[in-house]
Amino acid sequence: MTSARYLGVSFFKGRLQLAEVEHGKTLQLTNLAERETAIDFVQAGVNLAPDHPQLHTFVKELGETIKQNKISTAHISFALPADPVFINIIPVDSSLKGPDLTQYVQWEVDQYFPNVPQKDFLTSSQPLPETTNNVKHLFVVCVRRGMVGFLQKASAELKLKLHLVDVDHFSTEKTLLQNYPEVSDHPVALFGMRYGGVDASLVLNGSMIDYRAFVAGSAEDAKKAIQQYLKYLKERNSVKDPSALFLHGNEVSPEMPKVIHKETGLQCVALNAVRKLAASGKLYKPFVQESYRFAAAIGLALRRA
Repeated sequence: MTSARYLGVSFFKGRLQLAEVEHGKTLQLTNLAERETAIDFVQAGVNLAPDHPQLHTFVKELGETIKQNKISTAHISFALPADPVFINIIPVDSSLKGPDLTQYVQWEVDQYFPNVPQKDFLTSSQPLPETTNNVKHLFVVCVRRGMVGFLQKASAELKLKLHLVDVDHFSTEKTLLQNYPEVSDHPVALFGMRYGGVDASLVLNGSMIDYRAFVAGSAEDAKKAIQQYLKYLKERNSVKDPSALFLHGNEVSPEMPKVIHKETGLQCVALNAVRKLAASGKLYKPFVQESYRFAAAIGLALRRA
């Protein structure tokens, strides 16, 4: 297999996080970088387009960071914050397939955005494993086409190939499974601690089987959101309690895992995004020590296919 480097970029609280992974005989984390950005993807997300006035500022910021950190890659991927993305789990008749299923998903999205043309969204859906009473559940993600166009144009300006566009919390699942392979045979809960909210998902057999988002304006709200999600999981008869909790994102504080462990009785750790990943000795040590802030970017950079 030919060696190649992949760059992942995430957005947290007005900052860019960059992670570069070299795919060769082994996987090696070759770069971690961070900088402030003038564009807020949470606030500007719904209005982004290839002709957005801040495109060139974004390209300049990202290009400078790539150059300053001597990042050498031909492939770039972006992890979007959850706020400007439509994410939902919807129940559907298990008999629906093909065009009928697509039409039903589009109808569901229209109920949330009645005045937005369908062509303005890029929609993807995947079935979750749980099926009850002839009802299956679909995980649906809708991204504004303009946001993707903005990132495509920025990648082209940087002379890089756009590889993937994902949501930050879902990108982190790759980081989780790479660094904690032992969780593949039992359920664990993954919590994204972002400014103003918490993303929560259950990962079982290496795949996400549930997702919820919570508003959280403070650390206390975040703890309540975690308790609420665990209570919700307990009330689902078909789901076993998670054996461990993993935290990632910019709003993870050093004391948070200990506090949550004390309140829940479950093992809780800040996700170590370099635990099982070879890392260059040139990486900035504080970034390595707080690798949970780069978990989404690293997850993208780990994905070659």
